[in-house]
Amino acid sequence: MPPKGQRKGGKGGGKKSGTPVEGGASHLHLDERPIKALPVKNDLGKETQKLDTQLAKNRMGVAWIDLLKTPNKLKFGTYNDRPENDAETNKLIGSFKDSGIVSMKETSAIPIIINPKRIKAGLELCANFNEPEDVPMLELIDRADIVVASGQHRLSAVRRYTQGLEDEYRGLEKKRAKIAGLKNITEEHVETYNDIREEMGRIMGVLEGIGKWGVVVDR
Repeated sequence: MPPKGQRKGGKGGGKKSGTPVEGGASHLHLDERPIKALPVKNDLGKETQKLDTQLAKNRMGVAWIDLLKTPNKLKFGTYNDRPENDAETNKLIGSFKDSGIVSMKETSAIPIIINPKRIKAGLELCANFNEPEDVPMLELIDRADIVVASGQHRLSAVRRYTQGLEDEYRGLEKKRAKIAGLKNITEEHVETYNDIREEMGRIMGVLEGIGKWGVVVDR
């Protein structure tokens, strides 16, 4: 008879998974078949290359639009449905702060898909961004959506960077008004007031035309 409190075969009488069965054998087996290469899931590099190739075949030219003021809604997700990544957006904002915004350049331009019939008659697109000053503003005859092939992080970064600058400007404006309202002005107040004025001018310079961005127009 087994000791009190202990049942034959262990608790519940079942066998634990992975333990040897009678004779020392196990019902578990290692997969020792030759390893084969598996297709990469969500290969962003290949997807981007494929998209770029398709766009290159349908390229009409380059122009610019104001990302922040365009009357046409920018529609993302048709060709690139990647979710927005905050880390990537913040990286772009950091680049804007450190190096400025270079928007009229092939590598930073945003590809858009437009039916040629929507473009204003007589508007001539440039072939490239070699002469940024000659690149025309894209003018459409309607207010329908503009399909954007990629570039959602650039748009998000421009919007957030602009908002941050505008908030900073308003904060400086309040400080400046507070100093201006003082009855007794000191030299320190004058120096601070002038520094604020200069910083506000710098911010205005950055905000001027901040939404102007190069686009590659594809049919």
